[in-house]
Amino acid sequence: MSRSITGRKVRALLAALSLLLVASGCGLLGGDSGSRAADGGAEGTGLEKTRIKVGAMPIIDYAPLHMAIQKGYFRDAGLEVETVGIPGGATSVTGLVGASFDISVGNWMSFFEAQSKGVADLKLIADGYQTRPHNFVIAVPQGSSITTPQDLAGKRIAVTVRGAIAELLAKASMDAHSVNHGGVSWVEIPFQNMPIALKAKQVDAAVMVEPFITQAERNFGAIPVLDVAQGATGDFPISGYATTAAFAKDNPKTLRAFRTALMRAQKEASDRGKVEQVLPSYAKGIDQVTASLVHLGAFPTRLDTVRIQRVADLMAVHDLLPKPLKVDGMVMENLPDTD
Repeated sequence: MSRSITGRKVRALLAALSLLLVASGCGLLGGDSGSRAADGGAEGTGLEKTRIKVGAMPIIDYAPLHMAIQKGYFRDAGLEVETVGIPGGATSVTGLVGASFDISVGNWMSFFEAQSKGVADLKLIADGYQTRPHNFVIAVPQGSSITTPQDLAGKRIAVTVRGAIAELLAKASMDAHSVNHGGVSWVEIPFQNMPIALKAKQVDAAVMVEPFITQAERNFGAIPVLDVAQGATGDFPISGYATTAAFAKDNPKTLRAFRTALMRAQKEASDRGKVEQVLPSYAKGIDQVTASLVHLGAFPTRLDTVRIQRVADLMAVHDLLPKPLKVDGMVMENLPDTD
């Protein structure tokens, strides 16, 4: 008799528990988390979306992004971040507009050009990287007759893409040294191919970034003749993180969580050893030895409107924008705190 009563009690308790789980929308084995995974929802987390995709490039600029992923900082903020590989700045914009990802890394020039031309309506989330001495230079091959900035006039100089950051900084630095760049032949060559192009004398000089500067110096005896990240272009903003205005409007808490976790890593990136540690895990062409030798830029911990306005202003001076652009309207300064 007592065994029968116990059985009825157990069955009653199970039935009550089943009703409770159905009413709450949960499954005994986590059915609710499965439904969230399907649509990226974030019920109960305080965030509008917990699973996001980030367009990313395998270059030094974005070491903190990978630090934040590997060290679990995004996870601590309630986010699951998936990176989507992209080849360059133009893809940052097209990927955001086409919703291939929610957030993207990218150079400021691509973001500002798209905004100025009305190609996209973007919001800037965080600063990413800015220049320091010797991490953006014009280099020449060993034995070159070019020994001063003035010798660059009228020469064939390699840049990755015409009208991009390398050419902009080169022209600004040449202006500062009273070098006439009107007769320069700008030749498009990918950064990774520049060391070989210099050695083969395909070009007279190349506007290079790290780690390719270090590789060209170590392997081919390349010589820097003009540091384009000093003087008027010192501490120059290079890249950052952006999203569309539509995504920003619908997901302010998610973006706040993303930026908080990223800034945690940006602060840690002031420790060179931590950057060296993460670089070989994701950056193309960087082994542990190269990571210890490259000249690093700075990883800002706040998005300064005045600082990044320098990029838009310099673009306007060199006719790279259809009209002047004020970037303060693009900056997301007042994201709400997460719960």
